Amino acid sequence: MKTILRTCLPAVASVTALLFTSPGAAVAQDKQSGSAQEPLPVSEIEHIVGVQGDIANGVLDLSISRTDIGDVQGPLGVVFTPAFAFTPAFEINGDVFFQPLSQGQVFLNGDLPLKEAEVKRFISALLKNGLTFQAFHQHVPMHPQVWFIHFRGVGDPLVLARAVRAALNATGTPLPQAPPSNPTTPLDAQRLGGILHGSATVGEEGVVTVWVYRRDQVTIDGVRVNPQANISTNVEFKPLGGSTAAVVADFSMENEDVDPVVELMLNHLGWYQGCLYNQETGEHPQLYFDHMVKVGDACQLAAEIRKGLDLTDAQ
Repeated sequence: MKTILRTCLPAVASVTALLFTSPGAAVAQDKQSGSAQEPLPVSEIEHIVGVQGDIANGVLDLSISRTDIGDVQGPLGVVFTPAFAFTPAFEINGDVFFQPLSQGQVFLNGDLPLKEAEVKRFISALLKNGLTFQAFHQHVPMHPQVWFIHFRGVGDPLVLARAVRAALNATGTPLPQAPPSNPTTPLDAQRLGGILHGSATVGEEGVVTVWVYRRDQVTIDGVRVNPQANISTNVEFKPLGGSTAAVVADFSMENEDVDPVVELMLNHLGWYQGCLYNQETGEHPQLYFDHMVKVGDACQLAAEIRKGLDLTDAQ
């Protein structure tokens, strides 16, 4: 499993593995009615999709690696590997989130990176299996170029899991998959989480990912979405030696946040500007996501990102 840290405290000498909850069940508050829900059938979902996941804030996250795509060249000389993609932020991994609702239903929100030749048949598979096609875009210029498709659904969790698996079968995604066991990192993951006021996880090749949740209430087609279900800001740190890292911030913003954040990060702090886009339909308020890249001291870059987050509704 991934090493998961949930802290806003100063750095400590070592990284301790903390799991949010047992992988066998996920219990969350129903975002529609506020009532307690029955556990998600996590093991059954994982078996159907062919991917073992992790649970955070009551939401099951299946991180799907596209190791078949291989390494890709990104901006600033950064090479994006499948490990540098443990969340939906980047770049050749995808995620599918299962959020419990009432009466045994779930809200599913996901994305997947694709080769250009896979795009049409993947979208067709989504629609054929009752999932909603939400977005089709790039994150940053890459070579070879990787495309991202977002999708969602509401319904029985096992039915949705089968729909996801059918769509995956239209691609070259290698299955089954499991997260790395007890990963470590040379970076100070706990300190990075504290600077950003978020939850730090350590993944393959020592990549540190920090989720910083939104504080406002977001709905998609009337469903109150858990901030863990792919609507919040996440930041990835790829170790490059010592305290140096290649860092990607995926800012979650409302309309009025976009120009102030870009002005600060691009013109004052020198970040590389990636792609700005929507990734959900039927969303209120409408959110915009913006990928930015920079290389340098990990903690210094985390402090710069925090300045950008302070211009948004991040916690």
